[in-house]
Amino acid sequence: MTFTIVFIVIISSLIFFKLRDVSLRNNLNVKDEKRLLIAGGLVVLFLITNMTLPYPQSLYWFIFLGVILIGSVICSDIIKKELIRFKNLKTKDMVVNILFYSLFITVIHLYI
Repeated sequence: MTFTIVFIVIISSLIFFKLRDVSLRNNLNVKDEKRLLIAGGLVVLFLITNMTLPYPQSLYWFIFLGVILIGSVICSDIIKKELIRFKNLKTKDMVVNILFYSLFITVIHLYI
């Protein structure tokens, strides 16, 4: 159980650190920053409940898709800005970003 708590804290802090980085990079106003934190909070809440209260496989995917859909609807304008920024990156930085987020998602999925 201790490893689970440490893992949850590390993943949650990394998610909120990345959200803060996106907020500072795009100079978001208070309203947009709150929407971004709500979407990130939903993802963290999903991860915490999934690690502490395992769902059946069908319910897991339904809740996961719901959280991602709600988060993307709430933050659609921020996602568009980040996609434009991502397209303007150099190839090396683009590959590093893709590898980082792929590894991040893989680690979370393997643990859960």
